[in-house]
Amino acid sequence: MNLTDEQIKHARNVVAEIVATHDAKYAPLFEILDDEVKRREARARAIKRTVAVTDIDQLRAARRSNRSKRF
Repeated sequence: MNLTDEQIKHARNVVAEIVATHDAKYAPLFEILDDEVKRREARARAIKRTVAVTDIDQLRAARRSNRSKRF
């Protein structure tokens, strides 16, 4: 079963509330969910950076191509 980022974050928040108000025995579950949120956020940032670099590289290549066509 695939869970969305929002579902994972919601579960983490619910478990955090349980740990804070009732019982620390669920802290390992919180840690698992929190690690998953962090992993997904890191992956999203890496993808965003890669796309941005790719866009810049493509723009530079297009500029070089346009310059060579002028001469």
